[in-house]
Amino acid sequence: MPSLRQMAETRPVLFVVALALAQGVLALPFVVLFKALGLGIVPLRLIIPVAETALMLAVVSRLGWWRRSGLATAELRALPVLWFPAVLAFVPWLYAGSSAVPAGALAFYLAALVFTGLGEEIFARGLVLPALLAHGRWWALLGSAALFSAGHITNLFFEDFSALDWLDKFSATFAFAVLYGAVFLRTGNLWPLVFLHILHDFAYLTSGMAGPFARGAIPLPLGLALSAAATAYGLWSVRKADPKT
Repeated sequence: MPSLRQMAETRPVLFVVALALAQGVLALPFVVLFKALGLGIVPLRLIIPVAETALMLAVVSRLGWWRRSGLATAELRALPVLWFPAVLAFVPWLYAGSSAVPAGALAFYLAALVFTGLGEEIFARGLVLPALLAHGRWWALLGSAALFSAGHITNLFFEDFSALDWLDKFSATFAFAVLYGAVFLRTGNLWPLVFLHILHDFAYLTSGMAGPFARGAIPLPLGLALSAAATAYGLWSVRKADPKT
């Protein structure tokens, strides 16, 4: 039976699909247990990201991909490419201002966002994208974006979405992943993306544009425009890095 590292290096598509399935299935035992015990599922907003982060770190350790994942490197190339995702993170505040969130809840959700940002970045940019580079940078970029979007299906446990909401959400998560994947390819360092991911989610939470304290949402036309801009910038960034591709 091939080792995990052999699978990642020789059968990368199988590896990333298995990893995505493991990430998705990981949440189910927690949800089933909490429902069986009649407990509220709000604590799972923190428990599940912590478990997913632990799983992703274990995979990185088993593969020995600390540098390849961008977790253990001092390298930071193409620093100016970070300007667009940095600006994008502030859009919820620029559009809606800030919304009052109780201090206790804010601390809880901030912790949840920290582990969500870390776990999702390790999964999509630190593991899936480097593994798929064996098939070329475009397959790696778009494949990791597709799996990142599909991974957000677990949000069904916490929120109700209409079909239109799902269109907006999946276009946004796919564009987000294209943008962040492109930045990772340019910079080679995961930590700026972890920070920006947390900041992005925190802005949506504290502006009231998403999450449990939502009082509105970014209008669909604006959301789709932002998604298109993020996708275009990501594709342009990768193309600019190597015009021959």
